[in-house]
Amino acid sequence: MKKVLGLVFAALLVLSGCGQTNTATTESSSTASSVDSSTKSSQVKEEIKETTKVLKGRIDNSDVTLTLVYTDVVKRYKMDMLGEFGEEIPAETTLEEFQAAFREVMESSPEYLEIKDEPGVKVEYFIADNKKMRIVIDLDLEKADMDRVKKTYFFEPLEDSIEDFKKPNALIAGLKLHGFKEE
Repeated sequence: MKKVLGLVFAALLVLSGCGQTNTATTESSSTASSVDSSTKSSQVKEEIKETTKVLKGRIDNSDVTLTLVYTDVVKRYKMDMLGEFGEEIPAETTLEEFQAAFREVMESSPEYLEIKDEPGVKVEYFIADNKKMRIVIDLDLEKADMDRVKKTYFFEPLEDSIEDFKKPNALIAGLKLHGFKEE
C-alpha cells in the first residue's frame, strides 16, 4: 500500500512539471487613485470563479479519481483510489467485521496517526463490496498547515512540488498527458 501511495504522489511530482503555466497580469496606472485601484482589484477577484474538475485514470493497478477545486490556485485536492486488496477475507468473517478490523489496524499505524488530527486533512480506508481496497485522501489547502503536512508520510512526495498546486491548469494538463480523462 505504501508503494501505491508513493507511486501516486511520485506521479504527481512528475506531472507537476508538465503543461503550461497560467499567469494573470494586471495593469495599473501610476496616476490612478487608491479608490480606482481598490475597485479594479475587487473586479478582478469577482471574475475568478471557483471551478471543480474531476479526472479519472489509472495508477499501477488502481482506478483513481482526482477532484480538484480551484480558482487561480488549487483549494482542495481529493484522491479516491480503488484497487485490489491482495488478501483473502476469511469466509467466516462478514465484510463489515473485516472492514472494522482493517480500519482499526490502518488507523493505528504511525503514518495515519501523524496526520489524523491535522486540520484540512482527511485520510480514510475502506474495503468495498467488491472486496477491493479504497483509499480516500482529502486535502483542503486553505485549512491545512502545508509546511507541516508536506513533511508527513502521505504527502512527503509532494514536498518539493507543493508550489505546483498554485498552477492548476499545469497540473490538470500534466494529468491528461498521463492518461487521465476529464469527466
